[in-house]
Amino acid sequence: MNKKALFAGFAAGLAGGAAAALLNAPASGQETRKNLKNKQVSAKLASMEIKDNAGQVKESVKHLVQTAKQEVPEKVNSLKTNAALWKESIEPNVKTLQKEISNIQHTVEDLQETLPQPPGSGK
Repeated sequence: MNKKALFAGFAAGLAGGAAAALLNAPASGQETRKNLKNKQVSAKLASMEIKDNAGQVKESVKHLVQTAKQEVPEKVNSLKTNAALWKESIEPNVKTLQKEISNIQHTVEDLQETLPQPPGSGK
């Protein structure tokens, strides 16, 4: 193939493509560059805002973790202490109730032994 013909074809294609692009462009080159620059600035601002928000979220999570590390063990210990105090405070009542239940059982047994059995009960 002839190099001169190849180069001429390439140049003609390039010129035709450039002409088609210029004729079909919705805006002038200056307007297109201005729009691209505005979009670039908007994208940079948006990325800076996202980065700032991510930093705030990171700090919030860090603060939450520190607070949880301090307060959760305190609350657990407080619950354990309160449960132990409650158990200790009801212990006398539990023993008293157990004695009363035992007395009621003995009374029922005594009543069963002393009351006359109805006829035909087999006892």
